[in-house]
Amino acid sequence: MHWWRDRTGRVSFYDGDGERWVRWTADGDTPPLPPKWQMLGVPTRVTRPGWQSPWRIIPAVLVVVAVVVAILQTVAPSGSNTSKEARASAALLGRCLARSGSGFKAAPVACTSAEAAVKVVSVIPSTPGSPLCPSATRAVEIPYAGVKYLHIECVEPVGALPGGG
Repeated sequence: MHWWRDRTGRVSFYDGDGERWVRWTADGDTPPLPPKWQMLGVPTRVTRPGWQSPWRIIPAVLVVVAVVVAILQTVAPSGSNTSKEARASAALLGRCLARSGSGFKAAPVACTSAEAAVKVVSVIPSTPGSPLCPSATRAVEIPYAGVKYLHIECVEPVGALPGGG
């Protein structure tokens, strides 16, 4: 392809199909300039808006916000489960629990029933530095999904505990 540049810096190329010289423009349907012409100060690429445009930054900001929210949801324990566990533990105070394997069922039973093994006499938080259960009682934690520090139920036997516990 033949290129020509006049004294004012305007660039033209020879169109073989039309057999004529055509003025080159960056926004027209024209071929790219030869690579070495860029060194002469002739623009070889179509200029596009830079990253200063607020419309170009919005998708990146949305992705970053979505990733941060996703990380927080997976790392942080759910506040609703923590408060549900606290209410459920407080509701066990003064109630009796039945045995379930090596632990106790989370659902309370009537203290007069044959299933009743222990009675919850106090509930304390298990956060570091929290008080311990009284010496005549046994500490029990009822598992609750999504809660880091479970409340400790201090229980005492209703009757004789199987296994001498």
